[in-house]
Amino acid sequence: MPVAVRTLLVHSDPLAAKEITEWFAEVEDIEIVESTNLPSKALLLVSEYEPDVVIMDDRIPEAHELAEQIGRDFLNSGVIILGTPPAEDAYRKGMQAGVRDVVMQPFRPLDLADAIYKSYDYGRKRRLIIPQFTEAPPEAPRAGTKFITVFSPKGGVGKSTIAVNLAVALATKKGRNRVVLWDLDLHNGIVNVATNMVPKRPITDLINEIQYLDAEMMESYLETHSSGLQVLCSPFTPEFADYVSSDNVAQIMSALRNTKDYVIIDTSPFFHDPVMTAMEQSNCILLIGSLDVASVKNLKAGLMVMDSLQYPRSKIKLIINRGNIDFGVLPRDVEVTLKLPIMYTLPSEDRVAVASLNEGSPVVQAYAKADLGRSFIELADLIISKFEQEGASSAPARKPGLFGRRRRAAGEG
Repeated sequence: MPVAVRTLLVHSDPLAAKEITEWFAEVEDIEIVESTNLPSKALLLVSEYEPDVVIMDDRIPEAHELAEQIGRDFLNSGVIILGTPPAEDAYRKGMQAGVRDVVMQPFRPLDLADAIYKSYDYGRKRRLIIPQFTEAPPEAPRAGTKFITVFSPKGGVGKSTIAVNLAVALATKKGRNRVVLWDLDLHNGIVNVATNMVPKRPITDLINEIQYLDAEMMESYLETHSSGLQVLCSPFTPEFADYVSSDNVAQIMSALRNTKDYVIIDTSPFFHDPVMTAMEQSNCILLIGSLDVASVKNLKAGLMVMDSLQYPRSKIKLIINRGNIDFGVLPRDVEVTLKLPIMYTLPSEDRVAVASLNEGSPVVQAYAKADLGRSFIELADLIISKFEQEGASSAPARKPGLFGRRRRAAGEG
């Protein structure tokens, strides 16, 4: 006889609870150990029976608070919420409470059984992982992980393309740097598209287990790209973006610290708490813009915000993308306006960039011989050399030789 999934039922309607209990009396491997409609009794029953799964009707008073407490105090008991419409509200509240699943009412017994099996399987796998968290990390720590946040206060300037290709370029360097690319554009992240990767474990699951997070658990959420780059993708859908807090960002950065050489963080094009935490704790902020008036205006506004947040100018490095002087704005005009030197200028090759994105293959792999592909390699070399020269805690500084070559390539002089 297979092991039964021990299940506690907390339901506001005794008749409905009786019906559910009768359904599963015919199922050999699901056992309803007890049922109640009293929240205060539910905690006592969880303590007594230590069930694998708790099914809870969301019409129970303070159901989601109770679900959150069970998840916090009884680590081996996964909670499934029986939700009432609207579905969007039920899923949002369930996610905030950290439940394993939400099954909307009315439901088919088969759907609830499937949710029970999945919750049990998830918990069983987690129990295999969690005892190992206190053991030694899987590899020797890397001293001085360099965190690089890629940011632009204006969308459409190629920020994500730069983040992806810089990360791949760093990962494929001689010696195979251990590099993580984290898509912190929580609302509209495209890193998974740009790398043609489908995450097996969503970041929302990581947030639900954030209290257990360490370097080893972090590894289970990183997807490995063909280049050797490891990727932490953004949430599947934008509504989950609000569940990632600034504290979560700090915890994830802590779990990555000293186990990787570089962590490249792609961000959304606006200031909010998770992005500002990433910037504050990064060694370097790559500020991305282009040679047009609208971009320069937004860069200046962004720098004013960074100044007010007291980010040192020394760790803010300006990257100009699509460096075509035909737009009428010269690089030296940008530097004078922003009072910030340009660290590097990437050439304008939209055809290559768009083709790369459509193919899900980074430029440095699919178009390595193109000017844009070679430029990403140069940018990676520049960052590596500057960190080596200035130490792990310092940010890269401007390298006039490389920038000069790019300016001449653009036809300025």
